[in-house]
Amino acid sequence: MKPMVMANTEAEFDAADLAVWTEMARRILKGAAPDSLDRIDEDGLVTGALYPVDAPDPRAASAHILPAFPHRRLVEGWQVCQPLGPDSENADVHEALGSGATALLLQSGTADDVDSLLNGVVLTAVGLGLDGDAATPAQYRTIIERAEAQGELADRIDLDAGLDVLTQLEGGLALHATAPSGHRLFRIDGWAQHNLGLTASQELGYVLAGIAELFRGADAAGIAPADIAARVSVRLALPADMFAGIAVCRAMRRLWDGMLIACGIDPVPVRIDGFASLRMMSVLDHEVNMLRTTTALLGGAIGGADAMAGFGHDLLTGETPGARRTARLAQVLMMAEAEIARSLDPAAGAPFIESRTDDLADAGWLAFQKIERAGGLSAAIDTGMIEAQAAAAATAREGRLRAGEELLGVTLQPTGGTPPEILPAFGAVRRPAACVEALRRRTTRVSLRILILRGASDNAAAEERGIRRWLGMAGLQAVTLDADSDSAVSDARPDIVIGCGLAALPQGVEAGNFRSAAAILDAGDRIAALENLLAQKGDA
Repeated sequence: MKPMVMANTEAEFDAADLAVWTEMARRILKGAAPDSLDRIDEDGLVTGALYPVDAPDPRAASAHILPAFPHRRLVEGWQVCQPLGPDSENADVHEALGSGATALLLQSGTADDVDSLLNGVVLTAVGLGLDGDAATPAQYRTIIERAEAQGELADRIDLDAGLDVLTQLEGGLALHATAPSGHRLFRIDGWAQHNLGLTASQELGYVLAGIAELFRGADAAGIAPADIAARVSVRLALPADMFAGIAVCRAMRRLWDGMLIACGIDPVPVRIDGFASLRMMSVLDHEVNMLRTTTALLGGAIGGADAMAGFGHDLLTGETPGARRTARLAQVLMMAEAEIARSLDPAAGAPFIESRTDDLADAGWLAFQKIERAGGLSAAIDTGMIEAQAAAAATAREGRLRAGEELLGVTLQPTGGTPPEILPAFGAVRRPAACVEALRRRTTRVSLRILILRGASDNAAAEERGIRRWLGMAGLQAVTLDADSDSAVSDARPDIVIGCGLAALPQGVEAGNFRSAAAILDAGDRIAALENLLAQKGDA
C-alpha cells in the first residue's frame, strides 16, 4: 500500500492576491462590488466579504490573547463547568463529574446544604465556583473550612468566590488579606447583562466598568489595584454565532490588558468563563437549541475561554439530566476528538478574526467610556442607564426580526403544536424568539381558513414563497389556487384571502377579507400583520 501524499498547494494553485480575489468575486456577483456582501451588526461594526492581509495591528503586540493558564490548557483543556441550582443533589454532582464536568458552580444553599452537596467530592480535584445566593463571603469561608476539615490544603483548591463588585465589594476586599493567592474573589458578569439585552460591545463596556469600579474601591481601601487584579474573573456570553464568540473572548483579553496598562499595572492574565447565551434559545423545535449551544461553545473554545458552561436544550421548560449531559459531552468531544485545546489561539492571524477582534475591542472601549462619563458603573445602574441600554438593544433586535431582517433558524423548519410556556425564572431574559412563540400560541386558539390566490405576474411565485414562509412560522396553513379560477373563492370559503401578484381585488372577494402578500411582506412589523389576520376571527 502506497503512503498517502498530501497535495502541494503551491503546485496546484497559482498565487493570488486581493486583486485576484476581488475580480473573482465581481464575476460571481455579475459585476457587483464585493462590499455589497458586507454585513453590519447591531453594534454598527462591518463584517466584510474580503479582507487584505495587512501587517499586524501594533496593539496586538502588547495584548495577551492566550488563555489565562496556557500550560494547563494544553494538558487539561478548559474547565467544563456544571451549574448546580437549588434543586441539585449530591447524586447530580457525582453524575456530572462522571460524565464530563471538571468544575462545579454552586448557585444556592446554606453551609449544611453545601456540605451535603459536596459529600464525597475531593475539592482539590475539581474547580469550584460560587454564584447567585451562594456567592457570599460566608459561603466562601464555609468551603475553606470544609477543605481544612477534610485535611485538604485550601491553597490547592481552584476556587472562585464570585462576589459581585457592586454589592459585596467591602466583604471581598476583607477576604483579600487572608485568601490564598490563587483564589479569585470577584466576578464581573457580562453574561447576565447579555441575557437582558446588551449588545456585545455594551457587554464588554459593562465588564470594563465593573473592573474600574473594583480598582477604585480597592485603592480607596488602601489595596493597590495591582494586588487585586489577579482576584478577578469575568463571565461572558457565548452567542450562537461562533465567530462572534471567538471575537468577544479575544477582545476581552485585549481590553483587559489595555485597562491594566492604562492603570500602570503590569499585565496579568484574566480568567474568562464563557457561558452559552440564554437569549438565543427558543421553545419552538427546542432540539435546535443543541446546535446553537454547540456553535456557541465552539466560539468560546476557539476564542480561548478558560471555563465554559452549556445548558440543556430544554432548559427554558425544565432542564433534564440527559440534556445537561449532552451539553457537557459536547465540550468533551471538542477536546478529546477535535483536540481544539491543543492550539492556544487557533484563530490568530486570520484577517477576518483579527479585524473583528480589533473593531469589537474599540467599540467595547467606547461603551466603557460612556459608562465612565455617567459617573461609573454604580451610577449608571442607579440612574437606569444600563437598563435602558439593554431594553433599547433588545427592542431593536426584536424589531429586526419582526421586519424580516433577521430570522431565527426555527422559523425555517416550523413544527406543529402549541409552544410550551417557559419557567418564570427565565421570564426576564429578552429572547427574540419570544414574540414568535407568543404568535404561535395565538394561532392554536383559532381555526383560520386562508386562501392564497396566485396571479399571473412575474413576482407571484416569489411573493407566495415569502408569504408561506411567514405563515409557516406562525403555524398557519393555506391553500393556493390560481386567481383565474372562476370558483376559487366560493369553493374554498376562506376567512382570509391573500393575493400574490394581483393588481386588483379579485372578483367575489370582500375587501375586508382580502390582504395583499406584498403589503404583508413590506410591512415594518410582519408579525403584527399576521396578528391582524388572527384578529379577523375575533382572537384576542
